[in-house]
Amino acid sequence: MNKLSTHLLEKAQTYEQSTRISVPAYDTLFAVTQAYFRAQLGEQEASLLVIGAGGGNELSAWGPTNPHWTFTGVDPAEEMLQIAQHKAAQLGLEDRVQLLQGTIDNLPSNTPKFDAASCILVLHFIEDRQEKLNLLKNIHAHLIPGKPFVLACAYGERESEELQDRIKIWQSFFLEAGYKKERVESMGKIIMNISFISAQEIEQLLQEAGFTHITRFFSSGLFAGWMSQA
Repeated sequence: MNKLSTHLLEKAQTYEQSTRISVPAYDTLFAVTQAYFRAQLGEQEASLLVIGAGGGNELSAWGPTNPHWTFTGVDPAEEMLQIAQHKAAQLGLEDRVQLLQGTIDNLPSNTPKFDAASCILVLHFIEDRQEKLNLLKNIHAHLIPGKPFVLACAYGERESEELQDRIKIWQSFFLEAGYKKERVESMGKIIMNISFISAQEIEQLLQEAGFTHITRFFSSGLFAGWMSQA
């Protein structure tokens, strides 16, 4: 079984904790995504592409209860992929999981097209609009036509009062979880380093990438999720 160092175990636990504070209803996001995939895929065997697979939360959320699904995950962060591999081993999913360090561009050219794909909490780390669009186009190109795709990311007009109000609420989640005020204030400045764009712009990017049947199905704090089809 793949074993993690104490450092990585602590990092994994910290990541799990902070993500669940940062994204209220985080586990619900994965549950609803699973329901959407199941509704679209039925009971047949299916291959899933997971963008940003480091941490392994998609694997732990969907792997055990969907034995007919296989997973190909990509992530540029080596340590996060080690955590994902550890989770796959703990859950007995090694035979159904392939993890690659890098981006979607590093998938082998002969990789078969996938039956479903997810990109959860990744897009807002890409600053340039064209790079965002390129990622979504590449995901579309790797999906069988008509198959489901779920995107979840931060959203909002950067200079709007509405976003600032949501950031204050986001900070309050951490205060209520016991984080010190000084640290939370610093986190509020750091969060503005991610790439916020409006929900309308995100939907426009999905359309430009070729996705259809675009529906916003999730909203929690600073984040939202969209289901669509290739």
